[in-house]
Amino acid sequence: MGPGRRPRDGPRRRRDRPGARPDRAPQKEGVTIFRGEARTRWLLRFALVVFSFAGCAPALSDVKPALSETDSGNLWFASARSLVRSWDQSRLVLGAPVVISGELRFPPGAGPFPAVILAHGCGGIRTPELGWGPLLREWGYATFVVDSFRGRGLTEVCTNARTLTGIQRIPDAYGALRIIATHPRIDTRRVVLMGFSHGGILTMGASTVWAKETFVPAGQSAFRAFVAFYPSCNFAYPERQRISAPVRIHTGELDDWTPAGPCVSLAEILKGSGQDATITVYPAAHHGFDSIGLTFLYRPDVDSGAACNLQLASILGPFPSIRETGGCLRKGATVAWNPDAAQQARRNVRAQLAELLQERGR
Repeated sequence: MGPGRRPRDGPRRRRDRPGARPDRAPQKEGVTIFRGEARTRWLLRFALVVFSFAGCAPALSDVKPALSETDSGNLWFASARSLVRSWDQSRLVLGAPVVISGELRFPPGAGPFPAVILAHGCGGIRTPELGWGPLLREWGYATFVVDSFRGRGLTEVCTNARTLTGIQRIPDAYGALRIIATHPRIDTRRVVLMGFSHGGILTMGASTVWAKETFVPAGQSAFRAFVAFYPSCNFAYPERQRISAPVRIHTGELDDWTPAGPCVSLAEILKGSGQDATITVYPAAHHGFDSIGLTFLYRPDVDSGAACNLQLASILGPFPSIRETGGCLRKGATVAWNPDAAQQARRNVRAQLAELLQERGR
């Protein structure tokens, strides 16, 4: 018999039946095996599905400059400029805007609502929407989960931190602020930036007076406050000593990826200079302690600067080479959900937002 032919006494050939797939082998233990052209067709279909989920960023000229009252859900928007590496990779310079995406959702009601812009960690959108989005909307806040990766063709930067740094994402946050400020259902005077880990680094950088002066046009609303979960604070730069609005840091006592110590020191410096900054360190909590259901896990593949203590001349660099860091950049970190710490953090954040976003006279 030739390839693919069945015995004469076998069942009728499946290609004669509408919708039949002649090159699919019998299933065994729940696994479908494809042969020949059918395998190729299946792979192509799978690639198309993946591509459709990944999305293709539209051109900058095709992005809406303003939102209408009915706009919500997945949106493409432009960052407020960009921070790109210089020709020698040693520093950051201002570049053209980047097209990125986000998901805008509202609580029940007409609004206008105070809003929380959520910035994900190095692994992409997980904690911001799954853990905090529904809760924030239940409390009465609109949420805008910004995806810094999709438009750039990235899926994660945990295993190669130099691909995109948290500081480079600062224009993303200010672009998000600009676009939702055009929405009639958003109270532009009450918008908070809340970031996690890599997004926490972004949040700390965005909290600086430098960032506000660089990315907020005159006469436009700025962030009312900043909430950073387990950011890295051990790469110091002068700009971070002047913040533009209150900062609230939440981190874990046992965090071995972005240790609490440097953030405690930074909060003390800011508070000592009369600025509104506080930190809450949660006992027995690891990195990602608010990630519901995340089991204790040591990740040997991720980049970690936990052992570093570097002073930069500016938030824009120059940055030390790997050799110049003295080997402090290493691999490996622990992540784990801590139910008690997560519950306490929710209570703390709710109280902080209520205090920081109180109505003011127009």
